[in-house]
Amino acid sequence: MIFITDCYIKKDLQPQYTGEEIAVFLILNYLQENKHDELFVSIDNIGYYLTGRFIDSQTDKNLIRSIKKGFEGLKREEDIIILNQNRNNYIVDGKSCYIDIKKYNFIVVQIEEIQKIFSSLGAYGFNVLRFFVNIIGTINKNSKSWHMTQDDMVLNWNFSKNTVNEYLYKLEELELLYTFRSRARRTDKPYHRVGNVYGRYKDKNLIIKEGMEYLSTIPYYKTKRYSIDRTSIKLRYNHFLNNSPKYNDIKEVEKLKNDCIKYNESFKTNPNDNIDYLDLSVFKEYGFDIPIYESKKSNKNKITSDDDWGEPNSMETEDNNFTIEEILDMPIQSDLILEDKTSNVNAFPMNPLKTITIKKKLQNREIPLDLKIQQYADDLYEQHGYGTECEKSIFIVELAEKFPGLEDYEKYYDNAKKLHDLSV
Repeated sequence: MIFITDCYIKKDLQPQYTGEEIAVFLILNYLQENKHDELFVSIDNIGYYLTGRFIDSQTDKNLIRSIKKGFEGLKREEDIIILNQNRNNYIVDGKSCYIDIKKYNFIVVQIEEIQKIFSSLGAYGFNVLRFFVNIIGTINKNSKSWHMTQDDMVLNWNFSKNTVNEYLYKLEELELLYTFRSRARRTDKPYHRVGNVYGRYKDKNLIIKEGMEYLSTIPYYKTKRYSIDRTSIKLRYNHFLNNSPKYNDIKEVEKLKNDCIKYNESFKTNPNDNIDYLDLSVFKEYGFDIPIYESKKSNKNKITSDDDWGEPNSMETEDNNFTIEEILDMPIQSDLILEDKTSNVNAFPMNPLKTITIKKKLQNREIPLDLKIQQYADDLYEQHGYGTECEKSIFIVELAEKFPGLEDYEKYYDNAKKLHDLSV
């Protein structure tokens, strides 16, 4: 028996649909049969086909509300004809949700793809589905891929740049989308990055082939890329510390241990004193031999021979042979100036302890917290986002770990990205 899993939507209508309207229309199209004029459906029915499970009136309130919005929008725009309705039950004219694929340009989405999105994301899936349908609608049916810049996606589909990045990575995680990232810039168009190539994940090999063929037709140069993804390793390391079931397998533990060593070693070629080494002692109980790395934080609290304490001011010279009591009672220059502004300050004996302390405070004047966070964020983006459009959610996890309790992590991401884009 052959099961039909394809859903269709008109290409000329799809861009103006909301995510809720797209989801409902696709399921109605999937359920309709040409031989029936009427299609009986319910909210629960639509919810089942979206998620692949029976939905619950309490835990799935947002999903149910969004499905209702989808019906209302389609009815208002007269894209479907609702013949009768009783609360959450609908009788729909089956012909109004039928697409003649010989007559119209259409986009095909498989029911498994829809269910993969909603079973993972719940009500959040409506916007992700809309974005997915938009991308699938651009794909060339021969090459199974398409070149499109993220700026064009923002302009044509009314998404923000951050949202485009977020949805791209989410669809890649779900293995619904594959992105060929050339990590290259055109030599004939300064500051022009070569666009990525997109397609369904199952067509991965064809997408890579198309991307390589496209690069062979234009002048380009490769952009810098870090050899390891520190953020990815740090996240997996944290999952390991939180007893992720994945690491019940000793092979996975050994693989993570090797990646953590690479993480620590990477600071030799790409140093950053604001990020500490990973503690590898957690792998000892598994019988692994591990190198030892001294914490950078402990080093910051040590006074080294190279520490600059300003100009030397000896307390043991013949002219400065003072007792401790005399030294502590001595004024500093600002005290003398306040008392007599006409005085020659160079003629007064100086308190060497106070002088040294003032110089040290000036050198180590505290950097404002906001500036310190932004400097860290800039370094973080350079390490993990150069040429890869660092995923905002991963960036925020790393930043929040270093500076917990902030209200707006996104602004540091935006500022770091702007700085990076201006510098390349």
